[in-house]
Amino acid sequence: MLLRHSALYTLARGLPGLINFAALAVYTRLLAPDEYGRYALVIAAVGLANAVLFQWLNLGLLRYLARYRDCKPRFLSTLAAGYLMVVLLSAMVGLVLWGIWPEPEMRSLIGLGILFLWAQALFDAHLQMTASQLTPQRYGLLAITKALTSLTLGSILAWWGFGATGVLWGLTGGLILAIVIWAREEWRHLSPYYVDKELMGQLISYGLPLTATFALTFVVSSSDRLLLGWLQGSHSAGLYAVGYDLPHQILGVLMMVVHLAAYPLAVHALEQEGWGAAQVQLKKNAIGLLCIALPATVGLILLAPNIAQVVLGIEFRKAAVALSFWIAMASFLAGIKAYYFDLAFQLGQRTLAQVWIALVAATINLILNLWLIPKLGIMGAAYGTACAYLSALVLSVILGRRYFKLPIPGYESLKIIVATLAMGLALWPLLSLKGFTGLGVQILVGMVSYGLFVLVFNIAGSRTLLFNRLFLERRII
Repeated sequence: MLLRHSALYTLARGLPGLINFAALAVYTRLLAPDEYGRYALVIAAVGLANAVLFQWLNLGLLRYLARYRDCKPRFLSTLAAGYLMVVLLSAMVGLVLWGIWPEPEMRSLIGLGILFLWAQALFDAHLQMTASQLTPQRYGLLAITKALTSLTLGSILAWWGFGATGVLWGLTGGLILAIVIWAREEWRHLSPYYVDKELMGQLISYGLPLTATFALTFVVSSSDRLLLGWLQGSHSAGLYAVGYDLPHQILGVLMMVVHLAAYPLAVHALEQEGWGAAQVQLKKNAIGLLCIALPATVGLILLAPNIAQVVLGIEFRKAAVALSFWIAMASFLAGIKAYYFDLAFQLGQRTLAQVWIALVAATINLILNLWLIPKLGIMGAAYGTACAYLSALVLSVILGRRYFKLPIPGYESLKIIVATLAMGLALWPLLSLKGFTGLGVQILVGMVSYGLFVLVFNIAGSRTLLFNRLFLERRII
């Protein structure tokens, strides 16, 4: 089931990921670094607000919807009540910020940022619902509609000269359209009479510690560009944002594909079959995550110069190549932590412990950024981010075992490392290739060489599965 759901989520997240990748290429050609910097700063601020205000609802939905599937209207009505309370709170905060913000250009973006925040939170809730219900097809329709509409609207408005404001309107429009088309039916049975105070308390007790964790984690992932904007201006923030987003988006999509398929299966196994079944499923999840993430990280590092040349506008390429190793490594560490080792706290329902880990990582990141950015600029921000994620991963591995012991597939991991090294050796003679055709050749060689070694080593039973499928087809014929 994991392989089937991963394949479906590869389409569901992969196609939007390609569209978002195309958006990065388009926006770096339509926006100057300072305009892209303002856009990136708004995205970072909205992301932080989303993590602080709304994530506890989405996390509670993902964790408990399977448990309350027989009384879904009560569960969703309670969830909607929580969403509306947070919308009112964020509206008041937005009005205060609009009244006191000194810079006119950024003040004009506050109202749009609040609208974008509400749409993003509601869209995220629908994505979590489809993932929890094991419906990757609906997930894909939501994500593809949003990504394609956002790119189309944002590109047109940016080309017409609306700059960062146009791109943000495009993103907001894409979110709203996707919700209206594909998700409105989910809420037709809502009623204020179904709101359950006890259930709301359960969502709060589970989600608020995770909200603090997500907010602090967001400090690690986005405070660097906010500090760059403060200390060195929107130009540096724009260069860093592109250099960060290029590898982070690719790795994030690939690792999230596995997580979206794997986590609901682990929760279902734990809730329906017990601890032993969950351990079996979690081992499969770990192998699948590493099998995708490690070769992708190495490939991004090796091919960074050609990827930047093909994808990015000329003003952004040099910075992106310089950042590629550190951001790719930081993204890999962050994904392994968030999508596997943090599950110990969530499955063990001890989410408060994650707050302390995130607090340590955020503190390290802030201290290093304040120290290194004035000296090293964007590279200082990258060093601080990588150190923060490494410390968070180590703490998550050590502390998580107290609450829920996760299996570590050591032998399979070793085989994945060897297969990745073989891929790197196959790519090495091709690193001088340039341009779109050269990048296509590099990617093809990397995928084929890695895939062959996956089969040779029978990683995750791939060779056995392939031979069984071929044998079955021959019998049918």
